[in-house]
Order: sequence, then C-alpha cells, then structure tokens
Amino acid sequence: MIELNEVTKRYGHSTVLKNITLSIGEPGIYCLLGRNGAGKTTLLKSIAGYQNITSGTIRVCGRKITTSTLDTGVSYIENFARHFNLPVRKLLRIASEVSPDYDCGFAGEMMDRFELEGKKKFSQLSLGMKTMVSTIICLASGRDVILLDEPVLGFDAIMRVEFYDMLAESFQKHPRIIIVSTHIIEEIAKTIQKLIIIDRGSIRFSGTLKSLETKAFCVSGLQGDVEAATRGLNVLGRDTAGGLMTSYIFDRPPEPAGSLEVRPMSLQDFFIQMVGHRGGALR
Repeated sequence: MIELNEVTKRYGHSTVLKNITLSIGEPGIYCLLGRNGAGKTTLLKSIAGYQNITSGTIRVCGRKITTSTLDTGVSYIENFARHFNLPVRKLLRIASEVSPDYDCGFAGEMMDRFELEGKKKFSQLSLGMKTMVSTIICLASGRDVILLDEPVLGFDAIMRVEFYDMLAESFQKHPRIIIVSTHIIEEIAKTIQKLIIIDRGSIRFSGTLKSLETKAFCVSGLQGDVEAATRGLNVLGRDTAGGLMTSYIFDRPPEPAGSLEVRPMSLQDFFIQMVGHRGGALR
C-alpha cells in the first residue's frame, strides 16, 4: 500500500533521506524508531505529500505522491500541530465535514474518555490535550494510512497508556496502516506489530517483532567462549569488561555451554545496537 523507491531528500547540501526503498503492504501498527534528527519527520511528511522529495518515487494505494496530489489517502499529524483557534467540538465537526468516512462515534467516545471540554478553545488546552485532539481527528478520519509524528510528546504516563489503548482500539475497528514515529521505545512495544528503524536518513531495519524474538539475542560469558560461540554469526555489537564479554547478535542463537548465557535482546538494546554505529549490518 505504501511503496518507496530510491527516495532521496536533500535540503541544500544536507541529505536527510538517502536512497530509501521500502514497501509497507499489510495493515498493522508500525513503529518508526529513530534518534532525533534521523529523518523520521521528513520521511512521514514525504509520504503524506506535505513536501516533495528530491529523487525517487512514493506511491500510496497506487497513487504517486507529491505536493500536488489532490487525495493522498493519508492522514498525517505532526507533533505540535496547530489548528484554528475554535472550540474543540467545532474543530471535530469541521473535520467530519471534510472527511466523508469520518467516524463521529469514535471521535465522540474519545472526547468523553479523555474528558475533553467541547466548548474550550484549542489555544486554551494543555500541550498534551492539544496533541490528543489532533490525534483523535487523525484516527477518526477514516483514511487508509495514518501517520502520527511523536504523538506522545506532552503526555504524562497515564495519558500515554490511554493513548496506546486508543491506538489499538482504532486499529481493531478499522484495520489499516498506522505508522507511529517515536523515540520512546519499550512503552509502545506491546501495541505495535512491526518495526522500522531509521538512522542518518537510511532504513536500518524493517520487520516484525516476531523476527526479533527469534533472532535477536545477547550472548554473555567469558570473552573466549563468547567469541567462539558467535564466530560466523551476525554480531551487531559487543561490550567487554575485564575478561567478560556480551555480544549482541541478530542470527540463530548459539547453544548455552560453559560460561555462556543466552537471553533475548530487549527492543531498546536492539535499537541501541542498530543506531550506535558499533556493529555490522543485518543479514
């Protein structure tokens, strides 16, 4: 449904997206992970048709996406999104009038859940509530592709949990492609099915969380034992302390033997190894 072919985006002499080829074909909640400045926002804005790319092509549901595409089929909300300074309920009504598939029932339910005051103007809301209004408008739009750029900024811990629940409920009601950009890793792991890691404008990983469960491991023990057990495997990085070593691998796990301890790698550790520029590339 989303096809990127050799997509490059430059701003002056700076290349923000570097020859990205990526296919996202199945409905699901995708997490776009990357450090600040990795290219997350530029990638999402390009898919949404908010800006033109320098070279390559982007297609959504077969339509070529540029800033002149009339209907991209994409609903995109960036962090700190701005709206007309109107009462919340009026903003939601306007959104429903411009989106023929708008889910008024879902929007109203979420307003009640998050105790949004319909008469309060947008500028009077807290940062977290402004973001929540923007997210509700986006999810209720009925579009086949939803792009949320750092949506949990300004949320406290309770709001973040409620946001992930809302995301899951929206997907269950209307299965589609939802891409959530974030750098808060472990919290979103229970909600997403698929992961995309971008680093320095390049895609470092695109796959399912299931693949991490079967191939991403930490191998710890005496340095000699770890080196022998991981020889020939795809080692992303290593930590050493004295005569001990931990290797982070994306490959078949070695059998525990001798001093070896083999344990699953956390999503956070996997992300750190992928963008820490200490290891090799995935095979």
